[in-house]
Amino acid sequence: MKIELKKLDEIDPHQLTYYANDLRVNKYLRNSFPYPYQLNDALSFIHYSIEHHCLDFAIVVDDVCIGCIGATFQNDIHQHNCELGYWIGADYWNIGIMSYVLPAMCDYIFECFDIHKIIAEVFAINTASCHLLEKFGFIKEGYLSQYLYKNGQYFDAIIYSLLKS
Repeated sequence: MKIELKKLDEIDPHQLTYYANDLRVNKYLRNSFPYPYQLNDALSFIHYSIEHHCLDFAIVVDDVCIGCIGATFQNDIHQHNCELGYWIGADYWNIGIMSYVLPAMCDYIFECFDIHKIIAEVFAINTASCHLLEKFGFIKEGYLSQYLYKNGQYFDAIIYSLLKS
């Protein structure tokens, strides 16, 4: 299995659309990630990311785009922090892809940018993501009860962080 991180202008947006248009994937993502996810959503995301110089990469397995990972840089007093977000298609869950992608992305962020701390905000019920972050040294810094609101329900959130070593 060949796993790569590619720039968004190097991928087929139809593949991105296919794996993003899954309610299982959408379940733990922000409301700004639409469902159903259509080709125009993929094209808008790609265009926005490129136009605004965002740090977003496609997760590509055997030349197929199956997800994305990105960092949102903070400003003002949070200027040395960034927030990490990611998703992959449900067909690719639990086979070790993110065990390659997550540390590669964190290493890249710490090596190439003036970042001291990476945070990740996770739905508390998303135990797979919680375990992944903990496996690679992220520390649980906070638990926020009924902090997230999605599809008419409140959910708890866990805030994880990783400091530059």
